[in-house]
Amino acid sequence: MMLWSLPVERYMTGVPVLSPDDPLAKAVALIRAARTSALPVVQDGRLVGVVAESDIARLLQQDDPYRQQYLPVSAAMAQEPLAVLPFTPTTHALQMMQQYGLSSLPVVSQDGEYLGTVLRSDVLALTCDTIRPPLVGGMATPLGVYLTGGGVRAGAGDLGLFLTGVLLMALNLVAMLLVYSGSQWIQQRTGFPLYAMLLSPAASFLDWQDWVGAALRAMPIALFLLLVRLSPIAGVHAAEHMTVHAIERGEPLELEYVRRMPRVHPRCGTNLAAGALVFLTLANLNTGIYQDVTLLLAFVTTLLVWRPVGNLLQALFTTRTPSDRQLRNAIEAGKQLLHRYQLQGYRPLTFRERVWNMGILQIAAGMLVVWWALSAIGFQLG
Repeated sequence: MMLWSLPVERYMTGVPVLSPDDPLAKAVALIRAARTSALPVVQDGRLVGVVAESDIARLLQQDDPYRQQYLPVSAAMAQEPLAVLPFTPTTHALQMMQQYGLSSLPVVSQDGEYLGTVLRSDVLALTCDTIRPPLVGGMATPLGVYLTGGGVRAGAGDLGLFLTGVLLMALNLVAMLLVYSGSQWIQQRTGFPLYAMLLSPAASFLDWQDWVGAALRAMPIALFLLLVRLSPIAGVHAAEHMTVHAIERGEPLELEYVRRMPRVHPRCGTNLAAGALVFLTLANLNTGIYQDVTLLLAFVTTLLVWRPVGNLLQALFTTRTPSDRQLRNAIEAGKQLLHRYQLQGYRPLTFRERVWNMGILQIAAGMLVVWWALSAIGFQLG
């Protein structure tokens, strides 16, 4: 099926809706903010007219604009507007907009109920195979890149997300094992109380042993980040970011274009993890001042530095220059996402769909399985 022959109901979008009694000043403000030069006028759920920017301009020029702006929208609206039914092909809607010089068309049911608006820019993007979700999310998995946006998913599926949780928990446990076992081994061999410093809570900033203990407690995080950097998933992560950048910037999903995109992305989960790490570290410091003041300082500092710290962690640890194979995998997932999105069109998502498509639940399940398995093994070994 040709994409542009699909019904307009799949590509309706929400634009501001006016009432006949609204002042023209409100209509001007909403039209300026919308992506179209005309807005529907709805009363009791039914389309009663359309008010266009050109009609408002014509009316304001007839008399004092200051007084005219308080006239109702009904004074400027067209009362028998062109509209299309939800099953109208998008190509026919585009022909109507071209014929009558319109940038949008209201979509109504057979009994006149207003359903939404189809924009000429969206139909043109669909015709040119360039319609894209406004926001795209993704994850790096051992099975390749996972992408989601606008209610569709592509690339590695739930199994890949589950394995990401398994991998992250495994790397975290390896890092903890190296630090705790290594410090205990050194203490047993040399008598230096390294393991005791690791387990002892900080009592004073003036005690060098507390500084050593704090450094030891931070080492599992540093080792975890290093292990992520050394693993192939860091390259997959970078490829995912670069593909998302290309989609959101409207660049072609081709290797030569995607390769130019940055590895760091502002919506990466690494930034959220960095914010949590900064806050928890500062909030748990024994500064000798009131706890409420410590929490406030931790909160303010986190707001100021969480994104720069997260971007730095992305650049140094959680991403690295991807291979062409990893980029091609991400590009394939991106093309698959766009194709599915264009076939589906606009669709409101339920809360459950939003949460599931984020992939956090699948990753958390993988982490819990590893933790449960190791706990069971530890229980059996006593």
